[in-house]
Amino acid sequence: MNITTEPQLQIILAIHLILATTAALILPFLVSANAEHNLSTLANHDPLTQLLNSRGFYSIANNLFNKNNSEQSLAVIMLDIDFFKRVNDEFGHDAGDEALKWVSQHLKELFSKTAITARVGGEEFAILLNHSSLNDAQLAAEKLRKNIKQYPFNYYGNAIYLRVSAGVACSNANTASFKSLLNIADKHLYVAKKTGRDKVIYNSELNPFVHKQTVSI
Repeated sequence: MNITTEPQLQIILAIHLILATTAALILPFLVSANAEHNLSTLANHDPLTQLLNSRGFYSIANNLFNKNNSEQSLAVIMLDIDFFKRVNDEFGHDAGDEALKWVSQHLKELFSKTAITARVGGEEFAILLNHSSLNDAQLAAEKLRKNIKQYPFNYYGNAIYLRVSAGVACSNANTASFKSLLNIADKHLYVAKKTGRDKVIYNSELNPFVHKQTVSI
């Protein structure tokens, strides 16, 4: 039979007191850190799709651009759902939300480990690929477009087919900022929308539809 002596009991009680005091001191910091993390997640993510929102996306993209050197290219894909308003008008806004989640799921499946994905506007998405060539980004955008087009999503028995347009741009030694890179991708998206939709544009130098527009970050 083990008999705890009074000195041993005092030591055990002292240890318990130290542990309890330490826990009481640390717990508020852990709770605070967890709360800050949750707030940061809410501030930088789109609650509907669970993708980054525009704030989170531009913050990460600008940091990556500033860290990269001229030999490490960044590629951007700007994606927009074609005739999205028709989905809302014909089936309701809940169907529109499902359409957004459907497209975001394709982004997650195709780019989960290779890119940063975001919903940056109503029906507009952005994909950032680090260390990617223009050709690789264009092929990825084409694959995404075809995947979305191939199968419909089901909304209360209605098979709804979606089409998307995309603009692609890739940085080089002359790219001044991520904003300028994004403007090029956005111009290419504009061309895709103006020339028939359901396509990927990555070179619009000779296209008369290119316009002078900017994107605010």
